[in-house]
Amino acid sequence: MLKKQLSILAITLLLTSLSFAQNGMYLAYEFQAKTGSESTIAQLLTTYHNEVGAYKSGGFDVTRFDLNGPDEGTHRVLIYGDMDNFGLENQSTMIGLQFELLQEKLNDHIEKGTRSEGGYLLAENGNGFDGYPYRAEWRLNVSDPATYAASFVKFMNSDEVLSIMNERPLELGSVAGGMTGETHWVYAGFENIIDYMMTMQAIYASDAFMLHQEEASGIFTLMREFTETNLATFK
Repeated sequence: MLKKQLSILAITLLLTSLSFAQNGMYLAYEFQAKTGSESTIAQLLTTYHNEVGAYKSGGFDVTRFDLNGPDEGTHRVLIYGDMDNFGLENQSTMIGLQFELLQEKLNDHIEKGTRSEGGYLLAENGNGFDGYPYRAEWRLNVSDPATYAASFVKFMNSDEVLSIMNERPLELGSVAGGMTGETHWVYAGFENIIDYMMTMQAIYASDAFMLHQEEASGIFTLMREFTETNLATFK
C-alpha cells in the first residue's frame, strides 16, 4: 500500500507542478503501526537507506504522532526536497527492487495506511529542523491563499517573531494532492514539549500574531493542530 499511494502522489505532483512556482515539495504517508513494531520499522528503514544512499535534496523523516494526533494513524513518513532535484541520488532497477522488498517487510508491521497527500513548501524561516525533534503542525482551510500567504510571510519575518523563534524552524505550505480536505499547513520545530509550549505562548501573545489574525480573519479555518516527535531522518 505504501508504494501504491506514494506512486499516485508522485504522479499527481508531477501533473500539478507545471502551474506552481514553489521550489520545495513533499509527499506524506500516515499509517497505523502494529503494537510494538516501531523499532522494527525504524530498523528496516535504516537498513534500506544505508543500502540505497543519499537524497539529491531534502530527505526522509519518520515521525510518531503525539498530542491530538489522528484517530487511527500512529506514525507518518515525510519525503521532501527541491522540486527539480527530488528523490534519491542513485536511481536504478536494483533500487526499485529493494524498495519493493522493503514494502513487503513493512507490511508485516503496519496495520493499515490511513492518509496520504502531497504538496508544496511556500515559505520557511529558521535554521532547519536538526536539533528540533518535537514538531507542531496546524492544518488550515484557506479561501484566499494569496492574501493569507502574504500576511503569514509578514508575520513570520517580523522582528518580534524572529526573536521569539530564535532560529527554530517555521514553515508555511500548501496541499496539492491527497484526500485531506485541508488546503494549507504551518509546521514548526522545537527542542521538546516544554519548549513548544513556552514558545507558542509567547507567539500567541505577540503583536505580530494579533495583526496576522486580524489580516487573515474570515479567510481561513483552523481544522486541527497536532504535535509529533521525529524518530529518524535520512538525507
